[in-house]
Amino acid sequence: MKQWIFVLAVLLSGTGAAAQGILEVENKVLELASLKADDQPRTEVFAVKNTGDRPVIITRVSPMSYLLEAEWQREPLLPGRSGSIRVTFVPARLPERFDYKIMVYSNAAEKRTELRLKGNLVDNPEKPALLYHYTIDGMKFKKSNVNFGKVYTWETVKDTVRYLNTRQDAVTVGIAKDLPAHLSAEFVPARVEPGEGGMLVLTYDAKAKGDYGYCYESLPLEVNGKRDPRNRLTITATLAEDFSRLDKEELEHAPGVSFASKEADFGTIRRGEKAECRFTLTNSGERPLFIRKVKVTCGCTVATPGKEVLNPGESTDIRVVFDSTGKSGRQSKTVTVITNDPRQPETPLRIEGNVAP
Repeated sequence: MKQWIFVLAVLLSGTGAAAQGILEVENKVLELASLKADDQPRTEVFAVKNTGDRPVIITRVSPMSYLLEAEWQREPLLPGRSGSIRVTFVPARLPERFDYKIMVYSNAAEKRTELRLKGNLVDNPEKPALLYHYTIDGMKFKKSNVNFGKVYTWETVKDTVRYLNTRQDAVTVGIAKDLPAHLSAEFVPARVEPGEGGMLVLTYDAKAKGDYGYCYESLPLEVNGKRDPRNRLTITATLAEDFSRLDKEELEHAPGVSFASKEADFGTIRRGEKAECRFTLTNSGERPLFIRKVKVTCGCTVATPGKEVLNPGESTDIRVVFDSTGKSGRQSKTVTVITNDPRQPETPLRIEGNVAP
């Protein structure tokens, strides 16, 4: 033991100012392609080596997700010696596509080293239901929300939701109501035998939707003709104007959003009273400014523009009314103004104040 302490002390002292430990990782990125879903823990290993001339002490390993746990050797890694960092996780708890950072802190020349664990999950034939997290009357779906993300207002996009019949009998799945013109859905197949699966194909026509900004709607489902308002999927999309085709000259002469102020304080009002705030919007550009939409995040707030089209240099007020019924204490509400300004298509406004009993 004394000999070990003596050797370590000598190594820690170094042979000069340039002496330092170097933590070298054999592979900083571990990619797990087509990893089978499993509900049992799995461990992946990052091999490390000290290629410097002083001991390396790993002080901390921090995965950037609570789904991962890391283990590493606490004793100093001597020059020329190898070690490992072990990362344990349960595959079925990860998203189908994952990419996690793992930060390694040490006294090496590079104090912080970034590792990554990435890959994708696939169904496990031995445990087929693991990736199907949403259950509707014995039918399991891989997700309850279909998020199309950003969709240009001229686009038609598609997405799919896989499903699995975990019942003992065959079932027929369908949509419980007529869909709006911008949305179509098809179950392939609609009749599913026990243990078999299929795919719901969704098509979203943004042009037919004719809207802007964040859009949300529900898709009620039926199983064997049975309807239950709780059995539904949700569909979300953020519809945006496409400015990518504008050339430099068009951008230079485009309309421009200019607000005198983006925040307003309505002071203190009593519960049940209404407060009104106004925001002045001016078109500071050289083309007509179209107010596509004024969106609020709470049913207690109503926002109305005085005009929807502003010529260059023209102004209008956006009137925001807050209803304090059922509210109390400090309140803060957001209003988003969506326009055809390519540099700033969305502008958030905020009103705030106090509601007294």
